[in-house]
Amino acid sequence: MAPSTEKSIKPATGDRPKTSPDLFEKGELTKVNSSLPIWEASNILTQQRQLPWTTDPDGKLSYSRDVNDGQGAICFWVADNTEEEQPSALAGAAALAVIDTFDIRAACMHLIFAAHASQMERPWEQELVIDDRQIEAYLGLQRRTDKNRQEKLSLIEEIVKQPCKITTFISWPGQGKRKKFTVEEGRLWHLLGIRYHYQQDIFGEKQVTGMSFVVKAGLWAKYFLNDDESPEQSLSAGQGVLSRSLLESVMSLWQHRAGAARLMVWLLFKSQLGRLYNLPVRTLLEVAYGSDKVRDAQEDNQLRKKLTNTWDEDLLALHDRGWQIRFNPETYPEDIQPSGFGRENSRRPRGFFEQLLTAQLEIKPPKSWDLAHLEASVTEPSEKDEDVEVTVVGLTGSKVREMRTAKGWSQRKLAKLTGISQGLISMMENEERSITESNESILRQTLEYV
Repeated sequence: MAPSTEKSIKPATGDRPKTSPDLFEKGELTKVNSSLPIWEASNILTQQRQLPWTTDPDGKLSYSRDVNDGQGAICFWVADNTEEEQPSALAGAAALAVIDTFDIRAACMHLIFAAHASQMERPWEQELVIDDRQIEAYLGLQRRTDKNRQEKLSLIEEIVKQPCKITTFISWPGQGKRKKFTVEEGRLWHLLGIRYHYQQDIFGEKQVTGMSFVVKAGLWAKYFLNDDESPEQSLSAGQGVLSRSLLESVMSLWQHRAGAARLMVWLLFKSQLGRLYNLPVRTLLEVAYGSDKVRDAQEDNQLRKKLTNTWDEDLLALHDRGWQIRFNPETYPEDIQPSGFGRENSRRPRGFFEQLLTAQLEIKPPKSWDLAHLEASVTEPSEKDEDVEVTVVGLTGSKVREMRTAKGWSQRKLAKLTGISQGLISMMENEERSITESNESILRQTLEYV
């Protein structure tokens, strides 16, 4: 892997530099701010062209969100490099070319940066130092056997750079005692340097064996991540949690279940705003696949079937990873729910797609992501919170199969009765997935008393 020629790169000399503290050293959760700049940058990296990009008055391609009914705005552009302090935003095809390179996995790096910055006192001034070994651990890359060392390093370097190609301008309205403010256009994240670490092979040639990255938040962080500001000025109250399992899920799903990966990132922030009830399915479809695909599906029967099947499979993927899904019985009846949740007949009723677009559901993160678990791990690091999802050895997969077959039930019937997907039941019975405490409780209740 040849090192980049960016001006910010520093040659490797001596040992690796000291890195920032590990995010998950106290457990599987860490704090992250859920403010608008962080959320919308996540959307850019996961939804790419699906967002409503427009040409601004200067001819540059821009994505904007109104604040307080148009009293303010937050705008984003993209640049084609990471080394310039004040990069030039791109227009037209050049901007789209950069957006097309954005990778859902880069949203994981953006969330890692945000989590580190959320725990700093002055992140717009302090540097974050993170190396390839930390990133591999955060993303679960050390367990990947389909990539060699050089391929992993190339991927890490690329997804570190992508969030640093986003620039932002913020015009925030005053409200109550809080004064209005403006953050001039600048980078969301500054990539201040990349330090390559080399090792000689048996032929005396140097190979890159590691990298360290120096990153700093842009000036926007002074207003959104600043606990030192007076209460009427600070916007840093949007604290939530980031789970290591979310990062690993996105990394494992992004290629084959991209819609599920996009939904996980979007719902991470939505959940921290407490707005998870009666979510419109149409909104979720547009987040996962884009408004154009939804409109096209309304006009084409084959596209409609394909999109609906993908949606069903993506919901099952979320459910299998612990997300709690409840369908509104009035707007989302069983006959249009995914197979494995409610629908047994493979055929859907006439007009199901228009009904689906008006349906609503509730999607909540896994119970183990509760902020209380994070606070407990900080105050009592030596004690395991009883409510955290842990592997339970009391009920084994073979026992589940034995009890199910004794009742003459198929896996599909057990899935319908428990709300656990058929795919997850199959993996548990084959000992491919451990049985969590909450799933054991549901399975025992169903198999012993129904």
